[in-house]
Amino acid sequence: MLSVEGSRHAFAVPGIGPFIARVSDRQFARRFIPDLHRLHDVLEGTELAGRYWVWAGMLLGWAREGGLLAHDRDADLALLPEDLPKLLAAVPALRRAGFHPLQMFRNNEGNVTELTFYRHTAKFEFFVMEPVDDMLRYYVYGYPPDHLIEVEAHVQNQELVPFEFLGRTWLRHADHEAELKSMYGDWRTPRRGWDYLQDDRAAVSRRAWTNTNISWSG
Repeated sequence: MLSVEGSRHAFAVPGIGPFIARVSDRQFARRFIPDLHRLHDVLEGTELAGRYWVWAGMLLGWAREGGLLAHDRDADLALLPEDLPKLLAAVPALRRAGFHPLQMFRNNEGNVTELTFYRHTAKFEFFVMEPVDDMLRYYVYGYPPDHLIEVEAHVQNQELVPFEFLGRTWLRHADHEAELKSMYGDWRTPRRGWDYLQDDRAAVSRRAWTNTNISWSG
């Protein structure tokens, strides 16, 4: 079996690159989907149950392709600031299930805006979305050393509704098409090279990112 890192280097090989990419995507999905089931089932036994939802790339995969995006290597989940303590309280249960804390992102004001875990070769990302008027504010960040960017973006604040995906019941925003359009524009047309720092249409500002300690102890 090719490692994820090794297969990525091979994607550019003329002739066999696309074939290697497809094999890598299938291998990743075979492990990723059971891990998503595991994450869901662990959180069902915590106070975070019914308090987080699916969005961004994971929602896009469901809406456009009826499954995960083939090239995506992370799960995009969201919660409100008031439920952040519930996620932190669930960390021991997540650790026991093999989900290990990886990164904790803070914006320039020092507020926690994203927590990530890893299991096997996948990341599981929880974005903390702050209500502002009728919108939800979230942040994404560039990486050191030369992309230290803090991007602030807004999506519509909506009611959450249940939906079936990958053999489990999750939550999403009711008007998922409006949400995806606000982020991706023509979300029905695949764009494998979509750049979350430059192409997110929900972005309202970009600035230098100065609070770059992403450790959980930071």
